[in-house]
Order: sequence, then C-alpha cells, then structure tokens
Amino acid sequence: MLVRFDYPRTLDNLIEDFFITDSVTSPYIFPAVDIAEEGNEIKVVAELPGVKKEDIKISVENNVLTLSGQRKPYEIPENAKVLLNEVRVRDFNRSIQFECDIEVDKTSAELTDGVLRIVLPKAESTKVRTIDVK
Repeated sequence: MLVRFDYPRTLDNLIEDFFITDSVTSPYIFPAVDIAEEGNEIKVVAELPGVKKEDIKISVENNVLTLSGQRKPYEIPENAKVLLNEVRVRDFNRSIQFECDIEVDKTSAELTDGVLRIVLPKAESTKVRTIDVK
C-alpha cells in the first residue's frame, strides 16, 4: 500500500482540485516556460512532458507567441489498481507578448524529450544599428 502525505502540498492540491477552475489563474501554469534574449533572437523553452508534437499548435501574431494543445491521457490497464494519480490531463493555451517585432517567417520550433525549443528572430526594424558620425 502506498501512502503519501506531504503537507502543505497535499492541502494545496486539494484546494486546487476543489476551488480552482481553468478560468482562474493557478500557481501551476502549464506549460512552464523560460525566455532568453540572445543577440538578434528570442529563445523560448517550454516543458511539455507527455505531449506529442502533433498535439501542439504554435502561432505568432502581432508579436504574441501562443502555445496551445493537449496533454492526452495514457492508457492504464483494466486490471491495474491506481495507487497515485498526479499527472494532469488538460488542454493548455499560453500566450506571451514580446516588445519587439518578430520575423514570423523565420521562426523555428523543435520538440525533443518533452522540451519544446522555439527560436524567434527579431525583425530587421528592431535590430540595433550603429551610426557613424561624419
């Protein structure tokens, strides 16, 4: 028998399950995202464990990157007894607005081992230029 109780996380999970809906912002934002600016590119890394690339939609419009999709359930055999169930099956939709213009046609994305990497090149109009004084 498996017994797990790690207060206060268990209490937080109970509160989340009973009171927090998808329309309310939760401390468990999915997917978790890191964003870094490197030279003339913005790099976004998102954790998407258990999500297949065909279940992900990426769009860029008006300098807003939107990640959406679904983490689908895995099959549990009929004769199995579930002892613990923490993996959330859910639709996700996450939008991030950037202050600079994005070169949409040159944007790329790659999913490897549940980690999505997106490279967003900055548009020529937003790149820093040096001007020589004559």
